[in-house]
Amino acid sequence: MNVEIINPFINAVISTFETMVGLKPILKSPYVKNGSKTEDDITGVIGFTESSINGSVALSFPIRTALRVYNAMMGENKTEINQDVQDLIGELTNIVANDAKQSLAKMDMLFHVSIPTIIVGKDYSLRHQLSIPVIAVPFSIDKDSFTLEISIKTE
Repeated sequence: MNVEIINPFINAVISTFETMVGLKPILKSPYVKNGSKTEDDITGVIGFTESSINGSVALSFPIRTALRVYNAMMGENKTEINQDVQDLIGELTNIVANDAKQSLAKMDMLFHVSIPTIIVGKDYSLRHQLSIPVIAVPFSIDKDSFTLEISIKTE
């Protein structure tokens, strides 16, 4: 997978969190994800497709990080995942995907994004398209963490 395609998603995460959430995520070392298991508790997933590019992007959070992000953004003090927190995770995923989409459009990579899907639970599988490698990009915010997953295929 081409780094030029991954970087717009990484930059979108950093920009979105700094400007909208008020938290500075620190990029950790990306790696190729093996298997479909996730260790996080809530994930927003968006698929995208066009004739020359298709794939998906996901943002996965442990409960603690999801609540921290929600509370920082909304000025509240939620202590459990509810519909509001789920909606925010979906919206953050949407913002990241569309920000990256704008950057990729400048490289003549045009595509449409789907509506976010939210997965909540423990010990679930997140399966991107099987024929496309998944790049996991971990981030930290102090002692909290979250992961960006990118799976893209270009023609």
